[in-house]
This record gives sequence, C-alpha cells and structure tokens, in this order.
Amino acid sequence: MNKVLKLAEKTHVHPLTWCMLGAGALTGRFMDWLIVFSMIAIHELGHVAMAHYYKWRIKRVMFLPFGGVAEVDEHGNRPVKEELMVILAGPAQHIWMFALTFFLYQGGVISESFFSQITQLNAAIFLFNLLPIYPLDGGKLVMLYFSVKKSFIAAQYWSIISSLAVLILLQAAVVLLFPFHLQAWLLFGYLAISLWQEWKQRRYAFLRFLLERHYGNKGTAGKLKTLYVSGNEPILQVLERFWRNSKHIVYISDEGKDQTRLDENEILHAYFSEKRTSATMNELLLPLD
Repeated sequence: MNKVLKLAEKTHVHPLTWCMLGAGALTGRFMDWLIVFSMIAIHELGHVAMAHYYKWRIKRVMFLPFGGVAEVDEHGNRPVKEELMVILAGPAQHIWMFALTFFLYQGGVISESFFSQITQLNAAIFLFNLLPIYPLDGGKLVMLYFSVKKSFIAAQYWSIISSLAVLILLQAAVVLLFPFHLQAWLLFGYLAISLWQEWKQRRYAFLRFLLERHYGNKGTAGKLKTLYVSGNEPILQVLERFWRNSKHIVYISDEGKDQTRLDENEILHAYFSEKRTSATMNELLLPLD
C-alpha cells in the first residue's frame, strides 16, 4: 500500500489535460478524450509496472493532453534486456485492450460503432508511440539499438539525429496532405521541443551515466571492452568512448613506448574524485603533487 501511495504522489496530470477534457465536455467530445486519456494512463502504467518489477527508481509520471511520460532515475547502466522490457511494456497494453474490446463486441456488450471508435483510437495511440522519434517508445527503441552498437554518447547523438530526420519528414508530409491539422502540429511541436531539450541535456545525461559507473552501478557488464588510446588524449575524450554494460580496460601507448594499462575505475576516480578533468592520459600516470 505504501508503494502505491508513493507512486500516486509522483503521478501528475498536466493542466492542459484538464483543459482538453473540459473542452471535450463543452464540444460534445468528452467521451473521446476520456477514452484517449484512459488508454494513455494504462499505457504509462505498463511502463511503470515493469520498471517497478526491475526495481528502477521512478521519478515522476506525467499525463499530457496527447500522451504520457514516465520519468525514471536511471542513466543507461541498466541491462539492455531490462530497458527493452520497460519500453515494450507500454505498447503491449494496447494488445490486450484491443482483445478485450473485441470480445466485448462479440459478446454484444458494446455496439459496433463504439467498438470501431475504441479500436481506431487504440490503434492510433499504439502506432503513434512506435514512431522512431525520441521520446516516444519507438525512439527509445532506436536509442537502445544504437547503445548496443556504439558508445553511450554516440548512441545519444545518432538517436537524436535520426529522430529529427523522421520528424522533419513527417512534418513535410503533414504540410502537403493535412496543412490545417491542428492536433498534428501540436504533437509535432511537442516532439520538436522534446528533442531540443534532449539535445541540450545530452552532456548532463552523459555525466550521470559516468557518475553511476563511478559509484559502482555498472549494470550487467556483458562484455569486456578494450580501448587503445594515445598518451596525449584528454581524459574526457577517452570517457566519451565508454559503452553501456561493458567493463573497460584502457591501454595507453605512444610511439616507441610500452603500453600502460588502466582500469576504468582508475580513470573515473581521477576524473570525479581527483578532479583531473583536463588531464591527458599520460598525466594520469603521474602522481598528484
């Protein structure tokens, strides 16, 4: 019960959502908005339930007029399988919702028109969330894919760039086909702002990723990653080559010199605890004055 109360305290409904429900009541579309809001709530609770199952730290759940956001205090160090399950837990809710409404329709509990209405709204929310645009679930899947193929910071960069490319293409399609579709413009505006915020905060997210590794939360080290660096390479440039779910061994070498090996813990300690943020790798080998 305490856990439910704590989650309830972290759950918020954006003021614009109440405005949209009120506008729906005045324009005779209250039922449509109520159905949409209910589906969004179930979708987000799917994410929350799976995150809670894996003992993720949940910061906040916010319900927006056209979607929801479940914010977690995790920074890329959880196992890939866990993150995949948390992402898919949201879209998975639409499958059983479709099955339930189908059986209710077959059983004569709801009318054909109501079944058609619910099915269309359910499909629209399901497909919209799978668009490969961050922070939608599809965009998170793209970021997860890049994080398996590239370093953490490179995965951030390419997921944002690919999301922007898809968003521009979709906006161009709306201009050509539905230039006066207000809801589409509001949705794309929200996504554009979200991408811009993600771009501005990418360095902060990267530092949180490193800090968690520094304090011991490396998740599952699925593989050993060997990095070969020059002695003149700055420490931050080396840290930017770190991958998620990997244990890093760094070999420092210059022409004509033997290789020196450093563990990632030594590099993280030098950067965060010793504050040697501008040091080169050769300088890390020298004792502090």
